[in-house]
Amino acid sequence: MMSLKYLIGIDGGGTNSRLLASGSNGEILGHCVGKSTNVESNSVQCVLANLKEIIDQFLKESGCSLQDCQGVCLGTAGVDTEKSLLEVNEIVKQLHFPCRTLVVNDAEIALAAETKGEPGVLLISGTGSIGYAVNREGQDCRVGGYGYLVGDEGSAYWVSRKAIQNILREFDRTGEKTDMFERICAVLGISEMDQLVDFVYQSNKAEVARLALCVVYAFEEGDHMAEQIMRSAARHLSAMALALGHRLQMDGEAYPLVFSGSMLTRTPWLMEEVTREVNRKFPLWQPAPLSRGAEWGAVYLAAKQNGIRIEGV
Repeated sequence: MMSLKYLIGIDGGGTNSRLLASGSNGEILGHCVGKSTNVESNSVQCVLANLKEIIDQFLKESGCSLQDCQGVCLGTAGVDTEKSLLEVNEIVKQLHFPCRTLVVNDAEIALAAETKGEPGVLLISGTGSIGYAVNREGQDCRVGGYGYLVGDEGSAYWVSRKAIQNILREFDRTGEKTDMFERICAVLGISEMDQLVDFVYQSNKAEVARLALCVVYAFEEGDHMAEQIMRSAARHLSAMALALGHRLQMDGEAYPLVFSGSMLTRTPWLMEEVTREVNRKFPLWQPAPLSRGAEWGAVYLAAKQNGIRIEGV
């Protein structure tokens, strides 16, 4: 067994999880991909089993000893309420780490990945959407992240749902003409409106969300309804960032404005439009797409909790 002190950071995703183990010198001792450890998508028993599996995988591949672990942070989208936080903490306790553990929302580790645990503002627009920020005084705040049934404005799922709604209105002759139906049909391999409706009710939110790319392409080629949807998405995401800035009194200082999630980072126009709108109120904020995996943020937060400084990264 190796005798190296290290920290563990886990990004508990809905599709898969990523574990990163790092020494205090920034040396990567393990980087593993495992199954989902998100309590929104899995049972408690499943999350526990999947966490144990990815940790065992790291220990086996690295030769490290669990007793040398100095801190653990798990970030997951399922931690949105006091109840869910207690639930995930109880799961982590059953893994018997010999050190302090920290459970946080996935937005917190995504921001920390870019800022190395320092203050900043984060906007995520992927399948869902959420905003999170920390100011110089260490106060934090989140907006959005309420899920696809009542929220997730500006996300890929939201954009897809808006497009399908407009397509159905055009079909019923209660709405305006759009070319988005033909694009979606080509992606799904369908040709009838009934097939589109069946797809929506038979698919999960990730499968629906991937249709957002059809809206982006339609927008880029001048489709009026697609443009309305994209501009509305930009307004919603900008409003989240502005709310964070006002609530945490983050004006008059330079903060990183971090963009994450495929809807934002793969749509340059959307990032530029949100940046333009936000910089009108907070001109010193500096936009940047997330440049490293969120599991790095979990490592930074584990280090911060235990008073450990990570050098070299």
